[in-house]
Amino acid sequence: MDPQLPLRILEAVRLLHRLGYRGLRILPGWNVSGTAWRIIIFNVTEWHVGDEFGAPYDAKESCRYTTADGNVFNESIQFPADVSHVDVAEAIVDAMPSLKRSGFEETGNRAYVDWYSQLMSQVSKLTDLPITYGDYGDFDEAWGLGSGTDRYFPKPPKYTPEPQPTSKRAKSDEYYVLKLCNEVLGSGCEQQKTFDWLLGLPSKKTGLRAPLPVDGYWEDRGLVVEYHEKQHSEAVPFFDNKVTATGHLRGEQRKLYDAQKATMIPEQGLTLLIIDYRDFENVKGKIVRNYEKDLLVVARMIEDVLPQPVGDQR
Repeated sequence: MDPQLPLRILEAVRLLHRLGYRGLRILPGWNVSGTAWRIIIFNVTEWHVGDEFGAPYDAKESCRYTTADGNVFNESIQFPADVSHVDVAEAIVDAMPSLKRSGFEETGNRAYVDWYSQLMSQVSKLTDLPITYGDYGDFDEAWGLGSGTDRYFPKPPKYTPEPQPTSKRAKSDEYYVLKLCNEVLGSGCEQQKTFDWLLGLPSKKTGLRAPLPVDGYWEDRGLVVEYHEKQHSEAVPFFDNKVTATGHLRGEQRKLYDAQKATMIPEQGLTLLIIDYRDFENVKGKIVRNYEKDLLVVARMIEDVLPQPVGDQR
């Protein structure tokens, strides 16, 4: 029986869109020899302007699959023949630790999410798999549906990122809090910084350990800031009770990683400041933004943890 994993992968991306992971995009097509369908899943926040497809193969985080590998996903995960799209969605989230839920305004990806839903209404069997590149056919105007067929679907909406790399997330609470920190400290931070000494739990199947990014890092101050959204203190029912690639429940793993950062970051001589959404006036976990008031909140928190004063703030 042909593996159904290609369909489960496509369905998993649609599910993740619905769950708020709206930055996900796909690039499907044929390999060079024309013998296997393949797909790469990536985050639009890593889009490269100079590439027609956004250069997904250069992305720091992505998921890959080819039908030449049977039921092996992302080069390491052996799925059973009856794998569900929910399991595949879990694997995607595990493989892309920087992937976060976001509003459409944060990704500029609303038109794509709508387009993808329409695409999936046309994909129900393996002979419908979408194709955007290959040695046969003309895909300049549309994507193909199935190998060697005359069925086509309109190309996805063009994506034009904002001029500044971080501005695509400029409306997220995390970005807002880091912006406040930047103003207090008088310097910009490195976002989603990783360290070779801060690694996640090993995968049960591969033994590999993915780096754990921190939200903001100021090297000149030796400061790491982690912004804790609602899921750090309240359960997210859909995902928290799912088993991750490390063999832990997602909610449990999040707590382990929070604790790991709380221990290991100070051990490296760095200062860790955890800023929680509850430190600000909020509604349903989203910060009600009063910039001047919030700036004072952040200034006091930073002054409490840094060994040297941060200077007068406005």
